[in-house]
Amino acid sequence: MPRLLGAPGSGARAYLARSLLSGRWTLPGFPAGTQESLVLLARDQEEAEDTADAFQALGPLFGGDPAACALLGDDEPARLAALEQVRSGARLLVCTPAAPGAALPRPAEFSDQSLILKPGCASSRERVLEGLAQAGYQRVDYVESPGEFAARGAVVDFYGLEPLRAVRLLFDEASLVSIRTFEPSSQATLEFLSEAKAVPAGGGQAVATGTLLDWVGEQALWIVPEGLECAIAPAARTWRLGPGPALPGDLDFGALAQRSGGGHAGSFDEMARLAAQGARVILFSLNHGEDQRVQELLEERGGAGTVQFLVGPLRRGFRLPCQGLSVYSTSEIFERRYRRASGWKYFTTSYKGALRWRELRHGDYVVHQDYGIARYRGLKPVESPGHGVLDCLLLEFRGADRLYIPMSEFGRVQKYSGAEGRRPRLSSLDTRRWEEIKRRVREDVRQLAEELLKTQAERAARPGHAFSPQTPMEREFAEAFPYEETPDQAAAIRDVLGDMMSPHPMDRLVIGDVGFGKTEVAMRAAFKCAAGYKQAAVLVPTTILADQHYRTFTRRMAGYPVRLELLTRFQAAARQREILSGLREGRVDVVIGTARLLQKDVSFKDLGLVVIDEEHRFGVKDKEGLKRLRARVDFLALSATPIPRTLNQALSGLRGMSLIESPPAGRQPIVTKVGPWDEAAVVAAISEELSRGGQAYYVHNRVRSMEDTVARLKRLLPRARFGMVHGQMRAQQLEEAMWRFFNREFDVLVASTIIESGLDIPSVNTLLVEDAQDFGLAQLYQLRGRIGREQQRACCYLFFPEGHEDASLLSEDARKRLEALKEFGALGAGIRLALRDLEIRGAGELLGARQHGLINAVGAEFYSQMLDEEVTSRQGRAKPPERRLRLDLPLQAFIPEAYLPDESRRLDFYKKILRAGENDAQSISRELEDLCGPLPQPARNLLRLIPLRAAAIRSGICSISQSGRLLTILFSEGAPIEPSAPARWSQAYKGRLRFLHGPEGDGVEAGLDPGEDAVAWLEGFLAV
Repeated sequence: MPRLLGAPGSGARAYLARSLLSGRWTLPGFPAGTQESLVLLARDQEEAEDTADAFQALGPLFGGDPAACALLGDDEPARLAALEQVRSGARLLVCTPAAPGAALPRPAEFSDQSLILKPGCASSRERVLEGLAQAGYQRVDYVESPGEFAARGAVVDFYGLEPLRAVRLLFDEASLVSIRTFEPSSQATLEFLSEAKAVPAGGGQAVATGTLLDWVGEQALWIVPEGLECAIAPAARTWRLGPGPALPGDLDFGALAQRSGGGHAGSFDEMARLAAQGARVILFSLNHGEDQRVQELLEERGGAGTVQFLVGPLRRGFRLPCQGLSVYSTSEIFERRYRRASGWKYFTTSYKGALRWRELRHGDYVVHQDYGIARYRGLKPVESPGHGVLDCLLLEFRGADRLYIPMSEFGRVQKYSGAEGRRPRLSSLDTRRWEEIKRRVREDVRQLAEELLKTQAERAARPGHAFSPQTPMEREFAEAFPYEETPDQAAAIRDVLGDMMSPHPMDRLVIGDVGFGKTEVAMRAAFKCAAGYKQAAVLVPTTILADQHYRTFTRRMAGYPVRLELLTRFQAAARQREILSGLREGRVDVVIGTARLLQKDVSFKDLGLVVIDEEHRFGVKDKEGLKRLRARVDFLALSATPIPRTLNQALSGLRGMSLIESPPAGRQPIVTKVGPWDEAAVVAAISEELSRGGQAYYVHNRVRSMEDTVARLKRLLPRARFGMVHGQMRAQQLEEAMWRFFNREFDVLVASTIIESGLDIPSVNTLLVEDAQDFGLAQLYQLRGRIGREQQRACCYLFFPEGHEDASLLSEDARKRLEALKEFGALGAGIRLALRDLEIRGAGELLGARQHGLINAVGAEFYSQMLDEEVTSRQGRAKPPERRLRLDLPLQAFIPEAYLPDESRRLDFYKKILRAGENDAQSISRELEDLCGPLPQPARNLLRLIPLRAAAIRSGICSISQSGRLLTILFSEGAPIEPSAPARWSQAYKGRLRFLHGPEGDGVEAGLDPGEDAVAWLEGFLAV
């Protein structure tokens, strides 16, 4: 087999591919002008992605040649999308080793299984649903990811693979009316399309009887890295791609890898020198901010004017001396592991909107403000005499008493969460006991409100240091960030720096998943503090994490006048004394350390900022030390899953809070599996991870039996290399074991929970946890955050004791924790897990000073509402009294289940309707029609009542009812009725109006003509 030399790295190989396809360079059997396919094999998924990205980035070097590249990787839906690209003309196929032998549909099968849809075509909704299922699309409630479809009312949604977009189809009885794209995170439609295509998504009833050879044909040219074995047909025209030296018959493309060493300064000097010698020098940056920064750096060396600057995902540069070409990449120069977000990296709906308690589920405890604590039993259609079907909340009270709550009362029902997570006692429908409980809670709320206002007043009165606006050095530091900031991360940075520039001490909590960029937020804050000539202290719970943060901060702040130090109790005494002296004298700008920083011998010359990572990991004594620190300086807390009390303080407004929920480019959700411990499952999980070149964590949280566990695993997996770490090891042993694992001397690390705040190791993408039922929810979430840091799909296995068929024998709280972790597998789910933890463990005492049990009596949300009302009242901002309207018209006004099957989504719309103002009906109508199609009559009636309800409440009306053709309108006491209104009503409705005065209130009574619309009459009456 002939060999091809001189194409080292993904950049050079992509340039080789473009040269062959454009005819700039030829190989025997692949002459210029040929239209055959070129198949380029990569050693793994990462190399394949890098090569495909580089092919895209290098387009401008070939005159903007639009040649397309199809990436056939390890993911089946992505492979099928690539086949559509091949069918559309892509001639370069970049493949992983598994792709050539994978089962694929033949071209004819692929066409038969594809759906091509156009507005006006006579294709029924049911027929399209059947076609999507046969093409392998998975049916879900709401489309979020490629390969999914959903149906509601007259609407069918699907997420197509190629082109990669979410599409909404609207049908009438027999045909397709319109096609639009939509945004999965908001479900809002975007633009109309003239055509939509649903190519096969794999699985289901899709047929796959062919291979890649059926698509590229026997005349295709295959380039395969030397030593790589894969399923290529013997007759295929193949070249082996390898390093030199050249042998007879070999061909040399002539590319060389870029020289390494010398850092970025050396690379920039070399670029300037080559450009001055007449070479064509090109520098690829990964984003526009980085591009601007490197141009400035090269300008300082006098070489910017002769270098061509491009932005694109090229990660490996190369030299081609025969063409006088030298291509550089900032990814190599700065040694940054940046990866852009491929369309196949992750798909998840962002959790946006107001932060609120978790949505109701069947069996959850709720609080009705008038009746007490009950269980929620669902949204039930109720037949009401004269009204037809209405949706009501079904609540179950003590003694199995049931109460149906109409939509007008939905706002008085809240999710229950207790102070210690205890199961509450259901209330009876005898409301006297409930009123007594509320009276006692209000008394406590008054006392707490006084304390809160006093605390806030003290903090507002206490002068803090107002840092200056952003300096040029800070701007340079921000622009040197090697990744694109996610929207939430950028917002969190703005919040933190804005707090630091205010004249009052900052107290902010930043919540974000592991690996979502909280550390960068902390580094920006610490850098601003140091640039303002003050000191910053960064506290972390473990020595290993302190060491990692120190390395990260040092690497990020290299080249800036910031002195950093690391302080832990395991350092030599002389070294500790040296660092403490530097802190006292102000020679240390930023110190990173463990609880050693909170000891009495630590003092600062001018402390300006305290950053604490995972505050809940510190003990009671440590937290007292933290309270002393935060009283005087800016305080920033970072957490993936804050403990309930911390979260509750943020929700209550005692602390500022920023959420980082948008995942960084390239992150995938972690697959989480829950089940009884199974030997075969353990072996399969670890073997699969090792087979793809990765490593695994195995968590066993009992030190005494850990060595036995290691021995058992060695028997099951004799070829794997095992290491062990736990909290009783000496610090030096622990650190050595972790670094050996980091350097891949072990395949599997058997560990206690000490790894939950450990090293970030991208190669570890499988986690197995024994006896997961014994861990807290935040702890499990932190452990799971140790994996899935890069682009690999990560798997987490949570095992409860073997012998259980399911989790039913576990405690209720343990079962809830495991269910929650499995449910919240999406990226950015940390805040929702924290809210669920709030439900399971309870909200805790707001100020941590008293334990009353009164939060348990009424639930944390109702308690917080009462507290908010009391605080608002004492601040002189009392809310106007709540006005409630009883609206009883013989009109079917609800959202039919057949139109919107998802109960929780119907509840969402009912809440929106209850909160809606007079002008909101049209926007809610558009949102519903976007989601489900044309409104059925009951839903139109419901939206028609929105402006009527708002106008009636504004006019002071408390009740509108209709009996036969008689309308009765009652006004609340003190209603804002103009003195001239009765005369105007009498004039407008001569002989039809009768004024009422009685114990139920004052009002009017009117008779409707036969067939007269009550809503239209009421609209006219309210307008008079």
